[in-house]
Amino acid sequence: MSYSLIVTRIRVAYQSSYTVWFTVSDYWHTVVVDECHRLAADRFDTFVRAIQPSILLGLTATPERSDGKPILPYFDCRPDGSPAVELRLWHALDLQLLAPFEYYACDDDTDFSQIPWQQSGETSALDKLLTGDHVRASLVINEWQRLTANPRQCKALVFCVSVAHAQFMTSILNAAGLPAACVVGETPTEERRLAPQRLNQGELCALVTVDLYNEGVDLPMVDTLLLLRPTQSPVLFQQQIGRGFRLSPGKESCLILDFVGQHRVEFRFDKLLGSLTGQSRRQLMDSVEKGFGALPAGCHIHLQKRARDQVLHSLRTLTQQGWRNLRRELQAYIALHSNRHVLLKDFLREQLIELSDIYRSAKPSGWTSLKRDAGLLQQPQGDEESYFSEHFADLLHSDDPAQLALLQRIAASAGHYTAQNEHEERRLQMLAYQVDGQQTRVGHYRDFLQRLAAHPVVCEDLQELSDVLQARSHVSNRPIAGLEDTPLCLHAAYGVREILTAVGWLTAECRPPFQSGVLPLKARKTELLFVTLDKSSGYHASIAYHDYAISRELFHWQSQNSAGSETTSGKRYLESPGNGWQFQLFVRKHKGSPYRACGAVTLVEATGNKPMNIRWRLQTPLPIRLFREFSVLRDE
Repeated sequence: MSYSLIVTRIRVAYQSSYTVWFTVSDYWHTVVVDECHRLAADRFDTFVRAIQPSILLGLTATPERSDGKPILPYFDCRPDGSPAVELRLWHALDLQLLAPFEYYACDDDTDFSQIPWQQSGETSALDKLLTGDHVRASLVINEWQRLTANPRQCKALVFCVSVAHAQFMTSILNAAGLPAACVVGETPTEERRLAPQRLNQGELCALVTVDLYNEGVDLPMVDTLLLLRPTQSPVLFQQQIGRGFRLSPGKESCLILDFVGQHRVEFRFDKLLGSLTGQSRRQLMDSVEKGFGALPAGCHIHLQKRARDQVLHSLRTLTQQGWRNLRRELQAYIALHSNRHVLLKDFLREQLIELSDIYRSAKPSGWTSLKRDAGLLQQPQGDEESYFSEHFADLLHSDDPAQLALLQRIAASAGHYTAQNEHEERRLQMLAYQVDGQQTRVGHYRDFLQRLAAHPVVCEDLQELSDVLQARSHVSNRPIAGLEDTPLCLHAAYGVREILTAVGWLTAECRPPFQSGVLPLKARKTELLFVTLDKSSGYHASIAYHDYAISRELFHWQSQNSAGSETTSGKRYLESPGNGWQFQLFVRKHKGSPYRACGAVTLVEATGNKPMNIRWRLQTPLPIRLFREFSVLRDE
């Protein structure tokens, strides 16, 4: 069925009576809805719920609505709530489906600190501040002239905050010899129709507008955007910059001039820059400090000094004062959605918040603690509620699919879970000791489950966390050769306590201390090699072993200083595999990060003495992503 036929049939049904809609609810097989972010509007909501197609396909460049109403519940999504198929801006740029951009955040002394962002008075306050501001208008023209060879040859869209502001800027541009037309909702139809043609033919070099060209128009000739209307809305920001990214013959890139102004420190620059780059807040901090080096080909971001300092200060403040900001954001999110039941996956996605911001190393920490602090939990607080919520931070690395599925079953049973086999018993003990990190907490996993069961709200926390982690996992459920009797999964991430429990070193009756880089298990003639690549912090100065992946199949490992060709441990390496010993490699980037189970390794060659330099061959080659992380050429 063609797209055009589908749309025609929808239009016919939509113009009919409500009775027709409901009598044909089982008729439609596939329905395509363009600009599907409109589905949450009452009229479209009634329509799409009435027709109930077998397959509903939605197309939109802005899935996030400015009113905060979600559209993803209309569709079948992934476990973390993300769309089944998604092509974001930075991916489209990578694929050269859009024109590359040059984004300049220009210094601007305008004081926006008193603007009530995302509140009813935002537009009027901006209008009062910007309309008639000749200093800022002159700055706009000067920067445009400075950053382009000849503004007169540009085809620009100028986004303003109000009709009065648009009229003011139009007069300023024309007075500066830059022919511009003001195109707003009140502009006569014929004049509005001809304006893009005049721009394309070079009669005009700018169209000045308010919200008229935010969506639903195709202006591929536009090669310059002047963003004179500051916003906290990623939706509005993406709509505006999207007007300049269409491909057109002779168009090499799109120049974006964003006049940043002076904002309160809690202004969410991370939302705007994240929507442009796809980078997390921590990645943005690094990019703002060191330069945006990981952009799609042909793209460039430059922040002038004051703009850079302000953006960086805002990002640091958001990170340093994270909990207070998170609580405020959660309360605002609930107020916007008029719903006290909010899911972790939705809050993370819609507010551009990282999981590690919620499950953090500092106290308070965790989704349950945040909801409690924001006033969303009315039931009395359990004795260990805060403890569990905080210690779930030790599960953020989890990507073993079988372990995550087990977490979901535990949570679904509210802690009243019975292990189905020996592997599950071992996995449950791994969970207990990973959450209960202290060496003094020795006990059976059944006691751990009883404690969980006493806190239903914590079980809900575990369910939501495991849903998010499962959606992020890219690990296949493959056993490790030589450790098939353990629950460990090849190339999955584990904490050291999980690994030691999986191999039987830690048990429900005993938790012996372990601080070494190797663990010989004499009963099974297997030695575990724990490798930390970056030892620049958290280690004694004498520990400086040089470890790295040579290729996907080869790994260079430097033994402990005590290991030599005549020592027991050294002979164990040199005489393998003839002596019956096998070796398992676990690698992490730095102290505090999880280990990756890299599998069995065999000796290729050994040189040196105390320490020994050993080249191992991995039985299973490293995936490309792990080789890049562990390679000698990795970024430190």
